[in-house]
Amino acid sequence: MNYTVGERVVYGGSGVCSIDDIRDISFYHERPKKYYVLKPMFVKQASTVYVPFDNEKLTAKIKPVISKDEAIELIDAIGQQDSEWIDDRNQRKDKFNDLLSNGTRKEIIDLISMITKHRESLAEEGKVLNMQDEKILAEAERRMNAEFAVALDMRPDEVVSYITDRLGAC
Repeated sequence: MNYTVGERVVYGGSGVCSIDDIRDISFYHERPKKYYVLKPMFVKQASTVYVPFDNEKLTAKIKPVISKDEAIELIDAIGQQDSEWIDDRNQRKDKFNDLLSNGTRKEIIDLISMITKHRESLAEEGKVLNMQDEKILAEAERRMNAEFAVALDMRPDEVVSYITDRLGAC
């Protein structure tokens, strides 16, 4: 798929990016190649990401931001999945990291719901979620909130209250 300058896309672990430029660049004295020049959005001091046109593996990680209708559909489905918690910490870490890297938006939303529910059940017992799971939850929320913000034309810090209000109205 070809993208244009100014378009907002999602790129792998960088999250929502703006295509800042498409130009020929020569790295390390190579012949110049055409690159997408991506600027991550909503990230303080983010580095520029260069994605070569001729690298299918990397260009496949560029995806369009979801539409407003898709965002609302995902939000409305929050909490409808009942996933099984993985007790083994190492297996859980591997599974969660794989979902963050390769999962669909729906799978990432389900991951957020599962970790949040587990954190709430731990709190009822006077316990807290371990740091590994907190970090994965924070990263999943950061990515999805950024994408929802673009799709719904709002700031990322407004997304949680929007979701809470929308789910409360259902």
